[in-house]
Amino acid sequence: PLPSNPDKSVTAAIELALQETGVPWFVNLAETLDKNKDNPHFDLEDAIRTRANKAAAMGATALIIFNDSKLPDGLAFNAKDRSELTKIPVFYITNTARNQYFKDEEATYDLQLKSEIGKKLRTGNNVIGFIDNGATSTIVLGAHFDHLGYGEDNNSMIRNSTEKMIHNGADDNASGTAALIELGRVLVKAKKKTSNYLLIAFSAEELGLNGSKYFTEHPTIDLSTVNYMINMDMVGRLSDSSKTLTVGGFGTSPSWASILKANNPKYFQVKFDSSGTGPSDHSSFYRKDIPVLFMFTGLHSDYHKPSDDADKINYNGEVQIVNYVTKIVESSANAGKLAFTKTREQQVSSSTRWTVSLGIMPDYTFSGTGVRVDGVSDDRPAKKAGIQTGDIILQLGDHSTSSMEGYMQALSKFKKGDKAKVKAKRGNDQLEVEVVF
Repeated sequence: PLPSNPDKSVTAAIELALQETGVPWFVNLAETLDKNKDNPHFDLEDAIRTRANKAAAMGATALIIFNDSKLPDGLAFNAKDRSELTKIPVFYITNTARNQYFKDEEATYDLQLKSEIGKKLRTGNNVIGFIDNGATSTIVLGAHFDHLGYGEDNNSMIRNSTEKMIHNGADDNASGTAALIELGRVLVKAKKKTSNYLLIAFSAEELGLNGSKYFTEHPTIDLSTVNYMINMDMVGRLSDSSKTLTVGGFGTSPSWASILKANNPKYFQVKFDSSGTGPSDHSSFYRKDIPVLFMFTGLHSDYHKPSDDADKINYNGEVQIVNYVTKIVESSANAGKLAFTKTREQQVSSSTRWTVSLGIMPDYTFSGTGVRVDGVSDDRPAKKAGIQTGDIILQLGDHSTSSMEGYMQALSKFKKGDKAKVKAKRGNDQLEVEVVF
């Protein structure tokens, strides 16, 4: 079945060559594939959905599609597809199945079809510890403790493997989780009691920052009392050669310059990144106008692979990073409430390559059709076109953006200077604006 199928049952007697009212229709994709084989912008799944809706308007009760050509169709069930439901269910059958069950095109076949796609629901749990010093402000320290399991959500960098391999995620992100636990041990003994400390191990970061997003929408403390947030994600692979720690979020408060300068580490060098956004949990706090820092030792060849194991961790380097974070926390005690400043947008990581950005922060937890805007960066195409937080982007140019993957694939089709029509939903209203990349 297609993931955009409605839940429906169909019973009918059919002849394959006839497309009559009140019965399922058989459709060969061969002609469509041949006609569009040289079109890089062709979206087969979108074409199938359009064909299904037109067939429904003409009286078809289901669409059964097949491909008897030598051109590959690449069709597979995509559980992440959140396209709008088609009017009738669509079923894809292989040539082997078609030759076995529908070999005689002149015969009449009694069909009983049922399409029912259940929701895949999972429960994640954030783990929270609170050091209550009776202070008026609180510092949040965080790290996600989930990883990829066996890679069953198709986010492993090992592609098309038939072997079931556990992804332990020693660096991503047992390293950050271990640092968080150690910081809790250190801070509970700290002499200065000018701040409370909220330590959060986030769940479901790998599925789209779900844990941190949920916390910022359902906080256990008043977020207005949060001074800042420090996120540690992949802090276990400090290189012995470059000895460089990337610290993101430098631009989210004017106070960071003096605080970080006063704590310049001796064991390693620091590379600063001003952006408060990025593909990790600090982004959820930045969206609530909270200053953030993001500690990160960098990508490596074991990223999202089963080989990201404990024997690759630089333990001495991680100790130095924990000491560095501790000094930042201690020295900020005299800085008072940190002012918040907005920064540029950072693109999310993806295997899809693109050279332009719309200038939005997507809501990774949105489960509906389209990409919901969680934030809009100043002076970027989306802002200039009038796109607002809460808008749901449905189409970019000729390309459907029914999911995050579809959105990123659509972006990859454009280059700087290109213009594109953006179709979006704002509340109950549909709107169309033009963006210039």
